Amino acid sequence: MPGCAKAVSWREICTDKLDMPSNARLDASPLPHKPSMKSRLLVGSLGVLTMPCQLYKFLTMLWQRFGGYVPMTLLVYGLNQGVAIPYANMARRVLFADVMKLDGATAGRYVAAAAFPWSIKPIFGMLSDAVPIFGYHRTSYIVIAGICGLVAWTSLGLLPLAGSAIVPFLLLANISVCVPDIMIDAKTAELSKAAPEHAPGLQGLSWGAFGIGGLVTCSTAGLLVDILGPRTLFLLINVCSLGVVVPGLLGWLGECHVPLGQRKPNLEWLRKHAIVSLLAAFMSVAAAMLMVLQLTVESQVLRGVATVSFAMLLLIGIFVVLRRVSDVLAKTAAFIFARECLQPAFGEAMFQWLKNCPDGPQFIPTVLSWIDCFGSLGLLLGVTIYNKYLSEVPYRRIFLGAQLAMVISSLLDFVLVKRWNLAIGIPDIVMLIGDDAFSSTMRKFVMIPMFILASKVCPQSIEATLFAMLMALSNFGGTVGDFFGVSMLEAFGVVHGDFENLADVVLAKSLCRFLPMVLVPFLVPNLRPTDSILIDGEAGSVQGAKSDGNLEAGNEDEPGGEGPDSNPEAGDED
Repeated sequence: MPGCAKAVSWREICTDKLDMPSNARLDASPLPHKPSMKSRLLVGSLGVLTMPCQLYKFLTMLWQRFGGYVPMTLLVYGLNQGVAIPYANMARRVLFADVMKLDGATAGRYVAAAAFPWSIKPIFGMLSDAVPIFGYHRTSYIVIAGICGLVAWTSLGLLPLAGSAIVPFLLLANISVCVPDIMIDAKTAELSKAAPEHAPGLQGLSWGAFGIGGLVTCSTAGLLVDILGPRTLFLLINVCSLGVVVPGLLGWLGECHVPLGQRKPNLEWLRKHAIVSLLAAFMSVAAAMLMVLQLTVESQVLRGVATVSFAMLLLIGIFVVLRRVSDVLAKTAAFIFARECLQPAFGEAMFQWLKNCPDGPQFIPTVLSWIDCFGSLGLLLGVTIYNKYLSEVPYRRIFLGAQLAMVISSLLDFVLVKRWNLAIGIPDIVMLIGDDAFSSTMRKFVMIPMFILASKVCPQSIEATLFAMLMALSNFGGTVGDFFGVSMLEAFGVVHGDFENLADVVLAKSLCRFLPMVLVPFLVPNLRPTDSILIDGEAGSVQGAKSDGNLEAGNEDEPGGEGPDSNPEAGDED
């Protein structure tokens, strides 16, 4: 277990470049001859057979170097995110549709409101840096979040909650996932700085745990909810929260204890970067007010007007404030937020149509869960294709191409709802699998360059805070998009189990997805992901500089400790 070295704050996640050790360089000498196909197949087969042994050696090496941090990370990302999120999403949807009898619009409104914690991630990070609880900056927050999860899952499983009374417990459930993610990111950054030669392994640990957990649960979530029911599945998810509470209490994170006399709140950084701090506070207040309005206002028109007003106000505030830091940062932040806002989503309504509508496919949860596995495979395919073929494509071209593909994906939903696929002999399940995998692949084509662009436009000394804020803006934009989707469903009358106009809503959603394409030439720099972005002085002029590295090589402005931390609801395609 590592000693109590100087802690690296959550705000310093993106600060330093992680250098490759000299002994890790590969021999560039050419092979004497090209291996035959038989030899390559043999080597590939041996690689597959030895993967368990390699994984064991990898985990053992990290365990010997970093101690309890390793199983703690596996539990946070693999169990508390990779397992809890898919199980909770499936249980929640079935609970809303079959037990509480909520229509898709109302269910979507509740889910979007409960996603509030993902929109204020910078606040959680700043709070943990400034205020230690019981002498710990990270561990105590993880334990408290885990307890929130225990309260949430137990209440969702046992209490006869009705209407909006379920939202506070869904909010606690999101806190139980969101906060440990932030704390582990900060610890990963600290260890990466202390042992930069292990930084790639530490990142692979979190992403690998998250991916494996997700693939396992997407194949079993529907089956479990069919057998046990949604409330029992909620109770089972308590195991995931216990998986972070118990190791936290046992001190697995290896965090140094702050002496009693040094536990005063540290507000120096907040004063030094008052603009960024105020923007984070402003964004949090806007998200909170929008959530309250969506839950308390009955008028559909007033809710829609409030959503548009808050989105416009926040967009203007983001651009004006961040332009004082740099022009390219302000434009990038505006694009990240506006792109998500302009893509209305209504996954809850589509789930109910796929499951319960007499004119729909009427899939059982087990089938829908298996279809989600193809979406997960589509995400992996997207990463592979992007890294191999698209890492040199300019930002504008990749965003335009991927957005156009998202329009096509949405139109496939239109074909499915209109039942035209049956007329040409394509079964519903084949249509849905293809659509899910295709849309997931396209989302990855947007996410990877978006992460790279966001990391490169952040100026020095406040990289981590601004990067996290940009990701929070993406989450908040997704929440606004969910509220827009709810307003569209209500405007077209797709409420109370009436799906007659669902095809019209899907078509309107498809047309809305053209709108982010209009913003690309004005807000996205005309550079490639492998180009450096140089910010000159306070004016924030931008210059592109060629880079010899690729996506895996990394550069000094890319994040050093970001795990799979995006809002699981915001990216939920319908």
